[in-house]
Amino acid sequence: AELAAKAAAMTEVRASKEAKLAELAQLKAKPTVGKKVPVPMADGGTSQEDLGKFWSCIRPHFGPEPSRATTTLSDGDKKALLQIAWVQEEAAGMTEARASKEAK
Repeated sequence: AELAAKAAAMTEVRASKEAKLAELAQLKAKPTVGKKVPVPMADGGTSQEDLGKFWSCIRPHFGPEPSRATTTLSDGDKKALLQIAWVQEEAAGMTEARASKEAK
């Protein structure tokens, strides 16, 4: 029964990457890891998603080592996110951190 419960959890309908990106674009500040928020799905329902965890998967795209990102982003997605103030701050912070690390 435990295995069946795990299988059911794995097949749980989740919001698409596009829906999560759209939801990130609505935020006024960086999302918190561990805090789930409702994200609309294509079927009209909502899915509880941890946008903080999602952000941590795509965040490397905005720093000096984009190859470390675990979720792929198109150039269009990346450009759209770079229009958001908190994403710009994160990207600038990663670049500054890298520069100060290399200066030592």
